[in-house]
Amino acid sequence: MYRAVVFDFDGTLTRPGAIDFAVLRRLLACPAKVPILEFIDSLPDASARGAAHRVLDEFELAAARASVPNEGAEDLVLSLSRARISCGILTRNSLASVREAMRNFHRISLEDFAAVVTRGDEGRPKPHPDGVHRAAALLGVAAAEILVVGDYVFDIAAGRAAGAATVFLTNAAPVPSMDESAQFTIASLGELAAILGLQDGR
Repeated sequence: MYRAVVFDFDGTLTRPGAIDFAVLRRLLACPAKVPILEFIDSLPDASARGAAHRVLDEFELAAARASVPNEGAEDLVLSLSRARISCGILTRNSLASVREAMRNFHRISLEDFAAVVTRGDEGRPKPHPDGVHRAAALLGVAAAEILVVGDYVFDIAAGRAAGAATVFLTNAAPVPSMDESAQFTIASLGELAAILGLQDGR
């Protein structure tokens, strides 16, 4: 029995495509296949890192303003609340961008999530397990009692490394190659209700 669900944010709770990563990489001169946060951390001096973080923050905020809830996201979070299954968010984004994007949700708010872990918190970002462990502590559950849901390989890697169960959300796209596959794969968030034993999403 899972006592909590921890969601990735962009492309999971929000509809995919709000952030144009190709454009962001060009702005930052970040090579393809190099994770953006790790690229920024590798820059040679503090001023370069600070400038890159400002570009990232502004780009994320603009994308957050244009984002919309993913199909079934609000219904699912409300169903979990009724079933007394705690919800959390674990993202590599800033807290400011999450708050901005949540303005476009009309039936749920950030207060519906008992744990919100962003890149501003202590610990290494996904794919490291630190954020899952932090979310577990905030939720008052063991990592093994958490279902980590995300649309990217880093989400699955972080969940598995922490000992949590994992769900890969395809958003109806092909499943990418991963070092370790998720325990469950779903095309839409509505399918999570069956995994959690919630009848008809309630």
